Amino acid sequence: MRRLGCGCLSIIFLVAFLIGGVGWMAQGLFKVAELQPVIFTPADGVNAQQKIYEMVGRGPGGKRTPRSVALSEQELNAFLARHLAEIADMPVMGAIVHLRVNDVFDLAIRLPTRVLLAETPLSSILDLSPPRWVDRPVWLRLRARTQVEPAPSGQRRFLRLDVERLYLGRTRLPAVAHRLLLSPMALKLLLWPLPAGIDDIRVERQQVVIRGGG
Repeated sequence: MRRLGCGCLSIIFLVAFLIGGVGWMAQGLFKVAELQPVIFTPADGVNAQQKIYEMVGRGPGGKRTPRSVALSEQELNAFLARHLAEIADMPVMGAIVHLRVNDVFDLAIRLPTRVLLAETPLSSILDLSPPRWVDRPVWLRLRARTQVEPAPSGQRRFLRLDVERLYLGRTRLPAVAHRLLLSPMALKLLLWPLPAGIDDIRVERQQVVIRGGG
């Protein structure tokens, strides 16, 4: 009888711990990410698009020549604001990028909760939640290090983002939690196929350098 009582008490404590953990996470879940928006102009977006086009385009005779271009932090933010939803094929509602050094950058993306958590251990909570909660936007914020994965000859390279810090809203989570908490669609943000002609991408302070044609 005593064992039964102890077992029930353990279950009660476990449930209380889980509820408390979810409550703690939810406190900052829907708050705005602590990453200041980058101010840019329409001209920044045009400049970024032109530079990228020059990188992936071919020269006379269809040949590519080695070259590199640098996109400023403003140009990159302008480009993503206009094209990220289309490129990622998901309903992105906002994006902010801060470029640091040594291939590290901060990224905040605003997505509906249903897109962020679908097909994860938390998806059962979505099934029981009202539609207005499920469609409520959440800021996914991460600090990541970029790495271009080598590809066999003739195949496309990929840009991989290795997560070093992770936040949902203003709630910080373990960096490895993205493997459990992010939907398969959201995880696509961590691996990008690079256009033909782009060989390397390096993140420097307030600019990203793209090299290609090698």
